[in-house]
Amino acid sequence: MTLIPKAAVRIRPQRSAALMLFGLLLLPVLLSAQTTLRGRVTDQENGQPLPGANIQVTGTLRGAVADANGRYLVTQVPAGTYTVRVSMMGYRSRTIDKVSLTEGRETPLDVKLRPTPIEMDPVIISAGKTQQSLDQAPVSLSVVSSLEIKQRSATNIQEALESAPGVHFVGSQINIRGSTGYTFGAGNKVLLLLDGVPVYASDTGEFNWDMLPPLDIEQIEVVKGAGSTLWGASALGGVVNVLTKDPDPEGRLLFSYTAARYDKPLYEEWQWTDPNRLHYTREDLSYSRRIGRFGGRLSLGRFMTTGYTQIGDAVKYNLTGKFDYQWESGVKWTVYSAYSHISRGFFVQWKGPNDPYEVDPSNLGNHAKTNQLNSYTKLVVPFSPTFAMNFRASLVRTLMGNQFGPSGNFNPAYGEGLEVQADWIPQFNHTVTAGVQFQHDAGSTKYFGSHKGYFIGPFLQDEWKIRPNLRSTLGFRYDRYQLVGGLKEDLFSPRIGVNWQPWSKTSIRASAGSGFRAATIIERFLELAIMNFKIVANPALKAESSWAYDLGVRQYINENWNVDLSLFDNEYWELIEAHMDLIRGQVQFRNIPRARIRGIEATTNFSRPFTFRSWPVTPSLQLTATAMDHEELEYHDPLPYRPKLIASGKAGLRIARAQIQVEYRHASRIEAVKIYPINDRVPMKFWDVRLSYNWRGLSFKLGALNVGQYNYAPMESNLMPMRTYTVGLQGEF
Repeated sequence: MTLIPKAAVRIRPQRSAALMLFGLLLLPVLLSAQTTLRGRVTDQENGQPLPGANIQVTGTLRGAVADANGRYLVTQVPAGTYTVRVSMMGYRSRTIDKVSLTEGRETPLDVKLRPTPIEMDPVIISAGKTQQSLDQAPVSLSVVSSLEIKQRSATNIQEALESAPGVHFVGSQINIRGSTGYTFGAGNKVLLLLDGVPVYASDTGEFNWDMLPPLDIEQIEVVKGAGSTLWGASALGGVVNVLTKDPDPEGRLLFSYTAARYDKPLYEEWQWTDPNRLHYTREDLSYSRRIGRFGGRLSLGRFMTTGYTQIGDAVKYNLTGKFDYQWESGVKWTVYSAYSHISRGFFVQWKGPNDPYEVDPSNLGNHAKTNQLNSYTKLVVPFSPTFAMNFRASLVRTLMGNQFGPSGNFNPAYGEGLEVQADWIPQFNHTVTAGVQFQHDAGSTKYFGSHKGYFIGPFLQDEWKIRPNLRSTLGFRYDRYQLVGGLKEDLFSPRIGVNWQPWSKTSIRASAGSGFRAATIIERFLELAIMNFKIVANPALKAESSWAYDLGVRQYINENWNVDLSLFDNEYWELIEAHMDLIRGQVQFRNIPRARIRGIEATTNFSRPFTFRSWPVTPSLQLTATAMDHEELEYHDPLPYRPKLIASGKAGLRIARAQIQVEYRHASRIEAVKIYPINDRVPMKFWDVRLSYNWRGLSFKLGALNVGQYNYAPMESNLMPMRTYTVGLQGEF
């Protein structure tokens, strides 16, 4: 008999505690009987299967995706009575209550979904980092579907978002309810995510709206108001989460071709070249297939334009790939990578009011190249029906060329991220999301030197289902930001939210949450003489923070018509804005101690299919308006580059295979600008018309953008495009 020393079998207290915790997490699985849910999802109108439909068993983390025949199987669900939600883009979601799953038995559940041109209640993930219905979210959120992107023939993400409620662009910078204004491309106050992964350039904070082909996009979710509690840095004024398509259950080829020609300028004296040569084209090709447990999607795209202005030319290439593998246990591994190459001219400002499409001869060399790689890998491990872990690693590499002239000398900027997230349902009425995020950013150039910074942030959120129609959300995040060799900042981001559905057709939400954004490397350290201005560094810039208060109601008049109304108040501290000293000819980023943006937002969606003389007819209407009052609170001046009213309307009519859509976009006159404050400014008034015809998987498109030939400059000395004619062909096989 061999004696084993006690020290050899002693279990460390930390390991013992970890084993006990792991055992407790698995206890519900071990004590409960397992069963399965099986069925088929089909189109209610024609009975065709709906591959890719999403099935979710609420109260658990279990779900499934329908295969090529529309069939699905959900396994390892404890016996009990559940609510099952079935959804798919382009169809009305269905919720089936009181689905009984019996021990040792397989429960059948076939579901039929009805097509819809407008998503009334889509499934979202950006409100809480887990799947939920839009009607159950405690925050204001808008969704742009892949169908809307297809209808608009969008050539990039920016064009897909142009008419989203509460969204307005000044140049290439996005404003959600007036959050960003215009900061000359440096430092957006909105966080851009790709499948939940931050994708901003780590040195400038710029967004690459051309980072992937539009064919890759499943939907875009826009969270309005501060979102740092779950998403971390830069979610000061909102979050844009671009969700990409998963590999298709059956082999599917998608292609898209769009060609456009710019019209002559409104005034003959503005004509600077032969207008017949001004055009753009966009070509995209995507193929996806799932073979057994492995799935893959590969896409490539090309955009080429002469531009409508001098040095407005550009060539852009995309190559993306998404691959996943799912084990029988439910463990899923995903890898995604997107590479983009952009070569383009930089139109900084016009030559003069009488030559608005030309530049000063000294600027003819303003061309740049940008190469960007966005890549991530994710591992999802479901330990039980009520507990899962998510692991993520990501990389954003951005290499800019000679953006500021022939001597530009940029080195690659790197943004590296890690995240661990746990999703736990300790009780049926609680969903806990907890994790920690790490982000490291580095960039160097002769214009701002070599700098590195990082932040680490643990977060925790609990969604409590107090009653079937009442939910509360409480979350908290702490971030430590460290500029290597420089300042340290501690940032706290709490959030509380409530969603109450007093009646079946009414959803009331209220939330209060905070956000933060540390200044980018380029905002702190850039020193550069460009044109008639000198940009001066400000290493002492403080992080900007915000509190967002939102009260909203979503009311269904009937199943085809809803109305959404929000009151919001966004309070900002140490808001980072570009300060212009016109006397000295200097630009410097500075903190504004206090600022406020408050207002009201209203949106209505209507769609009602009917039959006329055996022809299916579907009219649709979406109207939205956001009215804002904004000011910095020291001198009570309006914040620059922000309109006080943005509005849009889309009216569509589908008759059999044909469809017409008319869109209007409006922004009130901007009251305050930085460079030429005495120049005349006008509101934005754009009308677009689009026609399409679908036949055997093909969609033929015609369009006229800015039909009224309206001249609008959102920032000084930069006109938006004149009337543009488009023709396109999209296919799906």
